[in-house]
Amino acid sequence: MNWDAIRKEFETSDITLKALAEKHEIKLGTLKSRKSREGWERDATSSNATKATEKVAKSDDVSWIDIENEYVTDVRRKPCTLESLADKYKLSFSRVSKYASKNNWNQKRQEYAKAVQQKHIEKSVELITNDTAKVAARHFAASDVLLSAIEKALQDKDELYKYVEKMREGYGPGAFSESVEAHKLEALNEGKVMSLANALDKLQKMQRQTLGMLDAKDQHKVEMDKRKAGDGQEEYESDGFIEALDSKIAEVWGDE
Repeated sequence: MNWDAIRKEFETSDITLKALAEKHEIKLGTLKSRKSREGWERDATSSNATKATEKVAKSDDVSWIDIENEYVTDVRRKPCTLESLADKYKLSFSRVSKYASKNNWNQKRQEYAKAVQQKHIEKSVELITNDTAKVAARHFAASDVLLSAIEKALQDKDELYKYVEKMREGYGPGAFSESVEAHKLEALNEGKVMSLANALDKLQKMQRQTLGMLDAKDQHKVEMDKRKAGDGQEEYESDGFIEALDSKIAEVWGDE
């Protein structure tokens, strides 16, 4: 390697360090180190040399990695432009534009934006899932308390045969007293049985909804809606299933 010739070429021409390194197949870092160590200098009286020195200084000071990173990772609603970057780093727009095109900056920015959006979606789903799980846990805990209360009440074998009556003595503006008396019936207390059945039915429905499950009535309604939406023209008569569940008719199907 003829370093004397390379140094002379640098000091007597407008060639940049990068171009000189490429011409002689030398690493740019090695060339810079040699220049600094040996004190290579261009003739300051030469206008061309002075311009070249300024050009080299600008070229050597630019970190294209940092500029690219700034452009690619800017995913605001109004991200920075090539023009603003050229102005910020004191570079010509054409130079920045060519470098951006060569290195696919626009594509990289789009891919980065998609990746960021996907992370936001995943994070949102995770938060929603966690919140849903917490609510479901609280719901089941409350349901368990209610079921425990019902079970405790049913431990009394006479519970479904009882009815409660409020007794009041004395009326008008004067003093009066009230008392509550429980009586046992010979037959089941139908009102109490129905209240208990309704409570259990509502608890079960809420639990199924919490798990994302439909009961038979809702599932059947969904299927009927799907059939009606099939072609948008044919009308379907009710098969009586919903009415049977709601006890709205005495008999829906025949012997079948």
